[in-house]
Amino acid sequence: MDDDTRGYLDEVMEYLGLKRTSPGPDDGVVNEEDDDECVGGGPGNRVVVPLDDETVDSLPILPLSIVRSPEGEYKGRLLVSHGGIVYDVTEFADNHPGGKDLLMTSVGLDLGHFFDNYTVHGNTDKAATWLAGMAIGRLTEEDAIIARNGTDSVMHVERRHFWLSKARRRVVFVAATLPMWMTVRSCVRFVGWLVPSLGRMLARLVPVVVPGLSQGAEPLLVNDYNTDGEGSGMISDENVPTVAIIGGGIAGCGTAVAATIGISGDSLRGTCRDFRQRARSIGTSEMDGPSRAAARKVPGAVGTLWAADPTPYDGSLRNVLKKDFEIYEKVVRFSDKVCNLFTFRWAPWRRNDTPSMYDAHTNLGLLNPLNVVPLYSLYKLMGGSELWWQVVFTPHYTASFLVDELRPFPAVFGPLIEAQIPLLPNEENTRSFASSRSDKDCNITTCQTWKDAGKGIREVFRMLTEDIDLRENTRILNVEVLPNGKKRIRDEYDNVMDVDRVVFACPANAVGNIHKRAGWLANTIFSTLVYADDHHPDSGHMHAVIHSDGSVIDERYRDDCLKRASNIVEITEKSDGTINIENQYNFGVQTPGPGVYDLPLDEKPVMLISHALGEGKSINEKLVVGTANHARAHPLYSGWNVMAMLSLRLVQGRDGIYYCSNWTTPGNCHDMSFLSGLVCAHAIGAKYPFEGDREAKKDFHRLRDLMGI
Repeated sequence: MDDDTRGYLDEVMEYLGLKRTSPGPDDGVVNEEDDDECVGGGPGNRVVVPLDDETVDSLPILPLSIVRSPEGEYKGRLLVSHGGIVYDVTEFADNHPGGKDLLMTSVGLDLGHFFDNYTVHGNTDKAATWLAGMAIGRLTEEDAIIARNGTDSVMHVERRHFWLSKARRRVVFVAATLPMWMTVRSCVRFVGWLVPSLGRMLARLVPVVVPGLSQGAEPLLVNDYNTDGEGSGMISDENVPTVAIIGGGIAGCGTAVAATIGISGDSLRGTCRDFRQRARSIGTSEMDGPSRAAARKVPGAVGTLWAADPTPYDGSLRNVLKKDFEIYEKVVRFSDKVCNLFTFRWAPWRRNDTPSMYDAHTNLGLLNPLNVVPLYSLYKLMGGSELWWQVVFTPHYTASFLVDELRPFPAVFGPLIEAQIPLLPNEENTRSFASSRSDKDCNITTCQTWKDAGKGIREVFRMLTEDIDLRENTRILNVEVLPNGKKRIRDEYDNVMDVDRVVFACPANAVGNIHKRAGWLANTIFSTLVYADDHHPDSGHMHAVIHSDGSVIDERYRDDCLKRASNIVEITEKSDGTINIENQYNFGVQTPGPGVYDLPLDEKPVMLISHALGEGKSINEKLVVGTANHARAHPLYSGWNVMAMLSLRLVQGRDGIYYCSNWTTPGNCHDMSFLSGLVCAHAIGAKYPFEGDREAKKDFHRLRDLMGI
């Protein structure tokens, strides 16, 4: 790989937040190549605890049975092992950055498996340093091997679902009482409209948050003055209301519309007041190829599928599995009609509304049974085959969501994903044109990239982070509500900041250990959320390799795919009879990168992000740029998560603390996450930044209704 291409890939990785494989000199971590004793299966760096030989020799030998079932002096303690050393993590559990529930999953097990699959632990020396002070014993060599071999994905998932089941029992109760609490909130708000002081008094008596009336849930008057203290408000620079955003990403950027200051565990993004003008300058540019290309090499389903091409060309899976495609089309039509019924899309006043993925829970949508009935169940009920689901549906959407367990996917989302990433392309969800492949090859209208590609991405984030207090790689230890209503934020360096409002834009499991007094109701909701890695922690779709080796794509399809497909998916049957879904993100065709975005397509360098390579395949190490890990990034589309999301309204705004991210919305996608940030910003007191866009504003209010704030 030449220096220019490597530099281009490095810059793209940096702005995508992807981790380089090679650690820096001060990282305190060891690459797998440098430490043969560090076992692991996931990409990234190994966690090596800094314990010298003298310290290790001084530790007492403990039987593995004590680690798994503590008794005697260790009774009630939370013990784990790693590399043959036993650690007591009891006191650390409430401060684990990933949340107590995830740490509880590892109790009694070996941490090597978890470090391999949650590679964030190897990004710095923090995890290794923390563990060093918790060492209390060591295992025999034989027990150390047994501990490591006995901790695998099966045990991990079993333990994780044990803790999830406890949370689910609680959230069922919360969801069952949700209609009652929504009625109570509406009554209190009505009283507050008539007699504001009485409404505020009643709001303090009910155990759920009443927007605009509960303490901390009132909007700040941030639009009545300028940051220089001038304007209608008699406010100086020192007491201008401040907002802290904990967690970065696209949801944090959305909230930053109103933020004047922020802190983040990974990265924090805020913005200055000309956000509306800036946002309008951010465009998109369409690609000239279909979204998905796939090759299936599974008995009974051998063929290819260009997802955006409805033509049943020779060798197309639309011919091989014709009946299943027809059944799926019936399922989508049925789901669409049911959703239309409950959301009043048939009503005269909605006749001119554009299709929206935010419709599902509006009007009487909350009563729609398809919110909890899986799409898979409807498909099977109508006679669909398991083969089609495994080699067509799951791979197609795994490429978008990086979630390879889609059976819990609610049926209500069927029509929505068909409008966005269709398996059934038509005139409404695609734009057709003739090509050498067929007369109706398609360019999916929603398959777009940032304007000016990588250059545009950098410009977006530059604008969103201007003029704010940005703190990266800083762990937040605690958020405490003070008697005066302020929120005191303390970080790992013992820095303290008092702010008026806090918005959590981080994964659900991380919130509870920062906001330690969130309460039973909030903690129940945080603990219920299910992520992709809760089902498949060591799946290839949790781990990615970034490289420029085009030889991983079948030679028969390589040139066509590299020029025209945003994703290349290959499905094969492995030697053990299971199905492997290999996914390549073709970032070359998606044109990111400085100095590359404006090149002709055939001159762009290859850039692939590979997941779950098939058996017998390998990537040229010289063409590897780095690796990435997607753990805790993708909540599942499931009835449980919908329950948690809808219940979250009961705590949004309590004591001036809000929550936005992909888990706070009914769908795991970037625009919903961003809009959830705008919703929280609006609840705090910011104006909606796109007043002139009528249809966008409708979606904004629909998500406000879904989030209940």
